[in-house]
Order: sequence, then structure tokens, then C-alpha cells
Amino acid sequence: MKGKFKNIYVLLLYLFFTLILTYPAIFRFSTHFMCDEGDGFQNVWNLWWLKTALLELRANPYYTNYLHHPDGVTLLFHTLNPFNGLISIPLQYLFSMEVVYNLIVMFSFVMSGFFMYLLSRYLTNCKPAAFVSGVIFTFSPYHFGHGLGHLQLIAMEWIPFYVLYLLRAFYEGGKKEAILAGVFLILITLCSWYYLIYSLFFTAIFVIYQVFVDKRKVRIENLWLTGLVFFAVLSPLIGAMIYAKLSQQFLGAHNPVVWSADLLSFFVPGGILTFGKPFESIWSKFSGNIAENSNYIGYIVLFFAIYGFLKGKKPRVAAFRKAEEARFFLIAGGLFFLLSLGPYLRVLGKVTKLPLPYLFFHNFIPFFSFTGVPGRFDIMVVFCLAILVSYAIERICANLSSFKKLAFTGVVSVFIMLEYLAIPYTTTQIHVPEFYKKLREDKEEYAIIDIPSRPVTLYFQTIHRKRLIGGYVSRPSKKAIDFLSNTPVINELMLNPKAAKEAKGSGREPLSKQSLQGKKQVAKHIFEQYNIRYVITHTDDKREFIEKTLKLPCVYDAEGIRAYATTF
Repeated sequence: MKGKFKNIYVLLLYLFFTLILTYPAIFRFSTHFMCDEGDGFQNVWNLWWLKTALLELRANPYYTNYLHHPDGVTLLFHTLNPFNGLISIPLQYLFSMEVVYNLIVMFSFVMSGFFMYLLSRYLTNCKPAAFVSGVIFTFSPYHFGHGLGHLQLIAMEWIPFYVLYLLRAFYEGGKKEAILAGVFLILITLCSWYYLIYSLFFTAIFVIYQVFVDKRKVRIENLWLTGLVFFAVLSPLIGAMIYAKLSQQFLGAHNPVVWSADLLSFFVPGGILTFGKPFESIWSKFSGNIAENSNYIGYIVLFFAIYGFLKGKKPRVAAFRKAEEARFFLIAGGLFFLLSLGPYLRVLGKVTKLPLPYLFFHNFIPFFSFTGVPGRFDIMVVFCLAILVSYAIERICANLSSFKKLAFTGVVSVFIMLEYLAIPYTTTQIHVPEFYKKLREDKEEYAIIDIPSRPVTLYFQTIHRKRLIGGYVSRPSKKAIDFLSNTPVINELMLNPKAAKEAKGSGREPLSKQSLQGKKQVAKHIFEQYNIRYVITHTDDKREFIEKTLKLPCVYDAEGIRAYATTF
């Protein structure tokens, strides 16, 4: 019981540092979202949709006709992250969406550090070493970078817990541990399909290393048990995804060449960091964006990781040989580092002709190409480095008194956090126009067109609760995009250049070439056929077409939006 209370103290320490390192979020907790105006609001919608689908509509949450009305769209390849959605459900009855979203962000930061602490403590039997390991993992630039809006990638807390029970199942031979490893692999999957792929890669590297390098006998029965638990629960979902992928064409996959990690991004403080500004002339040349280039390792971590590898020794846990474990994590981290660099080496924004291992997996491993962002393998680089650093700290602490251990741990942790500093943490306040609130009061069911289609449009749907023509989905089906491209009036209102390029044209004569009266008649027919009641715009791009060509009456013009009734 005493040990459990000490774990609570560790948990509270991670919470304390999270509150400091996400400043000023704690002072805006109920008024701002802990994200930017991009994908974060797609994730706000995800939380709302899971609750709405399960408890109000009693429908399959992996399909929605609230987006891409009238036919709807599958969410099997959307970043739904149902784990976060499920834990948000009771919170949504108690708090505003700002508080709900922010609590989940805080949860992921705290628990990522704490679960990494538990794994490292198991490996080193050294609490100071384990604490530093948790600091590196959860306060890494990767975590802060994706905190801009990727709630599914912030949720990396289950990775260390899965590895912990994978190792316990292998070394200790317990079936209970193997079952729990399967459970945590399920939780990883319910956060991010990316992290499932990374965890499976880690498992494969671990097994191959044990068999061919360390010459250890692998307990196949435990690995099978882990896999059995995983597939028993998720096989229906995986089967549905395979069927959908074979029967439909999906758009929106990233180009891995563009979204590869630049070699220098690991050694140069990026744009997400407080001290990254002086290096803008370097990181501004990286492809992708600030979030995806948040790969900085830090020289303190790099120093201790090298020291931990070189100074590995036999730990107190007799089943382990620390030098061999250090070598394994060095090899695993190196392989993940190579994968993060993508199909071709990129240096200072320039793509070389040097092919890398990612190219093989992209071409020959099913579903692997659907990820498309090699740079995200960086999380496993950070994971392996955090373990190597824990070996270094354990080695140093072995010769220190209790007070000196505490002081040394505190100093190292603080300096790592300073090198990783990313304050002010991005927060965003969104004003909801009164018109959306009035729509919610209208109990009739109908659809609206809200343009331009972007993540914040999804957030507004959580307010008005009307179906949307189109919608911001991670991997929309080609059928859904074709509807936007090929339907008169709708295509002129909604189609963007990217969608026009991806979608196959219908061969229809563009509506703009028809007579004015014909355009109005077609518009009337389209609005009636698909039960579209309003067209809402946030820019002036479509104003002339709406007002002069379709002659729709403006019923609301304030707070940055114009709303037009689809009546003639």
C-alpha cells in the first residue's frame, strides 16, 4: 500500500509539470481549446459524434450521414480515436466541450509520463531513472508538436504499458501478462492506427532480436495469447476495414516523400519549441509543417542515451541482462529512426536519391502505405531513447546518496524540460455565432451547406446539429467526393481545387454556362431534393454566385458569417 501511495506522488508530479509546461492553458481551461484552429476541432467533433452516435442515435459510430449528406460516409479510416471519445462521454454531461477536450489532453500528458515511469522502473528498478524516462517521453517536442491538434497522436500513453506487459509476458512467462498485453494493444488501436503499426513493428523487432541475436527461446504461446485477445475484440473492425478498402476507393492519403522527417529535424530545435525561433532559417526549409517536424531529440537526452548504452550493466532484476537490453533498444531506436526518414533521405528540405527502408514497406506491406507520414515514427525513437537514458541515470544513481539522487534527478529533469520547452502552449477560443444556436433550437431535420469546409465547421455542427453537405473527414471515399464534384450548384458552392483534381468529372456541362433562369431552377431542384435549408459562408468567395446568380435571400449577416435561405 505504501508503494501505491508513492506512485500517486509520482503521478501528481507529472501533473504539476504538465500544468507548468502547458502554460497558459490552465488559466484558459474553460474558455479555450488546447489546440490550434486546424485538426483539433475535427477531434472535438469526434468526441461529440461518439457520444451522439452511441447514446442518442444508437447507431454505428463508424458511419455517419451527418457529414457528406445525403449518402453519408464511412469513418473506418477517419481519425476517430474512440478511446478518447468513450472516456469523454461522462465528461460531456458535466462540462463544456472546451473543458472536456482539455481534460483529455491533460490526461494523455500525465499518463504518458506515468506509464513510461512504470516501464522504466521495471527495467531498471530505479525510481529516479524511471522518472526522468517519463519526463523525456511525455514532454518531448513530438508530444507538444502534435498537441496543436492531433488528439489521437497525443494519446500515446498506452505504448509503454503494452511494452511493459509484453516484456513481462516474455521474461516471466505469465499468461495474465500476455492477456494484459493484448488488452493494452487494443487500447493503443482505439487511440491511433499509426501506433498499432508502430507497436507491431516493435514487437517484431523484439522477437527477431531475441531469437537471432540474444539466442533466447521465445514463448510463442504467450505471443499467440496476446494476438488472440487482440483479434477476438477487434477482428470485426479490422474485417470491416479490409472489406471497405477492397470495395471502395479512398482519398486523402499523405505523400510519404513530403511528410518524411528531415535528417536535421532531430538535431535542430523546431518551430514548436520556445527556443526554436533562432533556428527558423533551418526548420523553415523542412517539408510538412511544424507539428510533423517536431522531432528534436535534445543534446542532454542524446548524451545520456549514449552513456546509458555504453555503461549498461546487470540490473537487480535477475531475468534481465542490461547490456543486451541497452543494445536492443539502441537497435530498435535506430530502425525507427530510419523509418521516420521516409522513402528517400531528406536533408534541409532537399530530397536525395538515397532509398531507405520505408520504401520497401510502403511498396510491399498491406495497409502500410495508408499511413503516409513517416515522420511520426519519431515517437518510437523518443521511446527507445527514454529507456536508454533510464539506464544511464540508474548507473549514476547507484553511487549516490538518497539526497544526491533526488537532487541529481531534479536537475536533469529540469534541464531536459527547459531544452524541450514549448510555451506558450497553443490555445484557441472560438466564438459561436448566434445563428448556429438558433438552428439548434429548430427541431426540424434538414441539411445545410457551411463553406468553406474546414475543421471548425465540424465544431459548429456540434452546436447546430444539422447535417452537412460535405465535411472534413480524414479519408473520405471517392464516392463522397464525386457527389460534391458532380452535383450542380453544390459543386460551384463547395468544390475546392484539390477535390476537383482528385475526383473524376461527370462530363456534365458546368452549371455556370447555363442560362440564369436555368441555374435558379436547377438550384431549387437540388435544394429540395437534398433537403438543404441554408447556405452559410464565412468568406466572400461565393457571395456573387449566391446573391447575383442564385438570388438567395440573406437572413443573417453578422459575427463573420452570412446565412442564406434556400427559398426563391
